[in-house]
Amino acid sequence: MSYEVDFSNFNAKLPQIVDKAIPSEAGNGLFKAANQLLDDAMYKRPFAPFKMGDLRGSARVDKAVVAGSLISVMCGFNISYAARWHELTPAEDARINWTLPGSGAKYLESKMARYMADYMEIVASHIRNSA
Repeated sequence: MSYEVDFSNFNAKLPQIVDKAIPSEAGNGLFKAANQLLDDAMYKRPFAPFKMGDLRGSARVDKAVVAGSLISVMCGFNISYAARWHELTPAEDARINWTLPGSGAKYLESKMARYMADYMEIVASHIRNSA
């Protein structure tokens, strides 16, 4: 006795799932990961500077863009001096009296390096949970 399963319908739709659904869901996962990055920048050392809240209030994550095999998301602090604070040299950083203890330069870059695996897990988890 044998049992036969017809996968022709599945096989026909698999390229559509891989080509459309997965990149779209990966984009949604990247959007979530980028939001986590900004949250980490504000609440994990080195903190994004905080004096009046303008910098943190400018936190922004744009919708992910899927273009062929490239999936990207833009995020950051959308204020004129955000890059200035982020890109300080160690010598410049040492001379600044930050109003928020624990804040300082590289508040985005350090999180991307330190928590990259966590951000990629957010993307992978989103893809897994959307299926």
